[in-house]
Amino acid sequence: STAASLMQAMDLTEQEIARRKAFLEFQDADEQRLRALHPLAQSYAEEVIEDFYAHLLAHDESKKFFTDPAILARVKAAQKQYFLRLTQGHYDAAYVEDRLRIGIAHERINLPVELYISAYNFYLRTVLRHLLDADHQHPEQVLSGFDSLLKLVFLDMGFAVETYLTQ
Repeated sequence: STAASLMQAMDLTEQEIARRKAFLEFQDADEQRLRALHPLAQSYAEEVIEDFYAHLLAHDESKKFFTDPAILARVKAAQKQYFLRLTQGHYDAAYVEDRLRIGIAHERINLPVELYISAYNFYLRTVLRHLLDADHQHPEQVLSGFDSLLKLVFLDMGFAVETYLTQ
């Protein structure tokens, strides 16, 4: 199925997306904090992606998905776009549809859900270290930005898991 047909099957209208955001307490202030993080995210994106794939390639259950160097290069580039999209500040139906495409790709290659969730855990811990390194003088500001990121990531994870269940 396509992301558009999945949006319909999951009844992901603008109202439903707003409801999910409200449940996660994801508000305009969160969008503003994430947009403010975008320049910083751009500065460390490459390093986060390299660390992330080094982690995936260090484990047998995940490295089997990246045996072809061309696929690995393509996936790294897509992952960088995914990563930067987290801090671009527009989390509407187009954003959700983009996230569903990723869920469809994961489901198509039979990526286990637990691997997806475990990988996201590594990803978030790596990002937090970069945020703290960049602004260790203002931990409350770092935490509020990371809190906004967590809300968005859990919104994304909900869509991804639901993609697995709906397909």
